[in-house]
Amino acid sequence: MSVDLRNASQRLKGLGMTTPDDYFHGLKARNLCVADNLVIFLRTEKRILQTKSFDSRPHHRFVLILCFETEGSISVDGRIFHLTPGDAFLVKPYQFHFYLEMQSQKLNWLFITFETRNAKPFDSFANTSIPLSEELCEQALQIASHYAERERLDEVTLDMLTFSVSSLLNKLRAYSLNRSRKLIESPAYPTFGYDLVDKINTQLEQSLEDNISILQISERLAISESHLRKRFKQLTGLSLGSYLVHYKLNRAVKLLVHSDDSLTQIAFDCGYDSLAAFSRSFKKQLGSTPSQYRKTEKFERLKQ
Repeated sequence: MSVDLRNASQRLKGLGMTTPDDYFHGLKARNLCVADNLVIFLRTEKRILQTKSFDSRPHHRFVLILCFETEGSISVDGRIFHLTPGDAFLVKPYQFHFYLEMQSQKLNWLFITFETRNAKPFDSFANTSIPLSEELCEQALQIASHYAERERLDEVTLDMLTFSVSSLLNKLRAYSLNRSRKLIESPAYPTFGYDLVDKINTQLEQSLEDNISILQISERLAISESHLRKRFKQLTGLSLGSYLVHYKLNRAVKLLVHSDDSLTQIAFDCGYDSLAAFSRSFKKQLGSTPSQYRKTEKFERLKQ
């Protein structure tokens, strides 16, 4: 395609650009979202989406979710957000999240996970449902296509793939700056399940350090333990017992990384009877002791 240089020249002249007063101090990038170390994958089945969310270990990666087909909901640190086809959603590192009440067994959700050296710019649009324009949908599809062919791509094209993901993130951020958070409020969407999860999370938040049991939660909610377990399984595809284990685990991970509390204090704050019980459970789930995990993750954060 030839370039109309005459038209371009006229447009440049019409900008009214003048000689700069200072040739050394100009416009600087301030809050750019830059993604690195990309891992991109697709979820196409409800069962896999729900079970894999608990199989994933807590980590310092960001997770960008792009919903292309089948509406559903995501619980992030106790808050529930509804996603419809065409929505994007960013989960920050260490946030405890899982999926519930998907509207079909089949779905098409694209996941772009990444690391970054500067996490601050992402705060403005994380945990917010953002509608994708046709342009951004196409950009996301191109990213997925190139990533699927990454073994055959040259170095320059791979660098451009990382650049394209960063560009997508910056466009999402720009759109969201003037947009309020979108929580589930629609009466047309079933809310009983959300209410139940909210009530369970409230009990855990208030009494986790007391090592609250499923039986105690059911008694406080005036629901039989068997019905509570069954209903939670229907909503999330996960057992309530497994949820409690991972809830405590994710709380512990955040405290290990973001606080200087002793291991014993963290164990009690997260509902473990002793440091030994905490260490056993932690190593079983994550493959390392709490002290080893703290040292490794804090080192990784220093590198970012």
